[in-house]
Amino acid sequence: MNIRNLAATGTADIVECLLSAFSNYFVQLPSEVYYWEDRFKAARVDLTLSFGMFDEDKLVGFIINGIDHHNGKLTAFNSGTGVLPAYRGKAVVDQLYEHAIPLFKERGVEKCMLEVIQENERALKVYKRIGFDISRSLTAWKGSLENDNSRYDLKEVNFQEILDKGLYRSELYSWDNMAEAVLLSEANKKSYLVSDKNGELKGYFTIGANGMVAQVFAVEKKHHSEVVKSIAGVSPEVRFGNIPLERQKLIGSLQKLGFENTVNQYEMEYLL
Repeated sequence: MNIRNLAATGTADIVECLLSAFSNYFVQLPSEVYYWEDRFKAARVDLTLSFGMFDEDKLVGFIINGIDHHNGKLTAFNSGTGVLPAYRGKAVVDQLYEHAIPLFKERGVEKCMLEVIQENERALKVYKRIGFDISRSLTAWKGSLENDNSRYDLKEVNFQEILDKGLYRSELYSWDNMAEAVLLSEANKKSYLVSDKNGELKGYFTIGANGMVAQVFAVEKKHHSEVVKSIAGVSPEVRFGNIPLERQKLIGSLQKLGFENTVNQYEMEYLL
């Protein structure tokens, strides 16, 4: 077997391997190639710094890395790791990182990051063995909202206006929901400023066509429930992915509104 980067590997081949590797995963993954193309774009994936284990010409394991700055450090974010079932137990992920880390350093990467479902004990063990440490917990939620547009005014804006108004807080969001990700996927997302009927700005949210909220922010923490409720004006069925556990005011609002906690992940980091 040999390791090489994925620059010459088609997205369809990567997705085929990914779906096979995750066939019995904790959550069902989308199978459409266009979904993964959009996701890799938003994740700032660099296929020259993403690596695969090949058995002759067959892709049997991979690490797909997005490259960008995170908290001031150039970071390689693991947007997906998978190994075909027949090749597990051979330390494929260890070997991929052993190959990747010197190349990361050559390109100035200072930190590796990833997310892993908390119940995935096998993966946690592997990542800790490689050198990753848990940095924080992330929570996901889903629920339904009743539309009451008599209480809120929504103004659709370009995400750049959110940035210009100083409303964005990078520490509140995971890699896939950072400003850089939203700007690269605005064709699939819309942003709204939320005000009361007196014109007072309460906050904003950014949401995809599938009801997945990428960002939500209240100018005052006590207004989280109002901002969340206003989302019903766009989508009555709502999902939130990767809300940091420290956002207790927001999480408390979701719980009071009857939202269900669907999955929890660890964010992990490895300083190079």
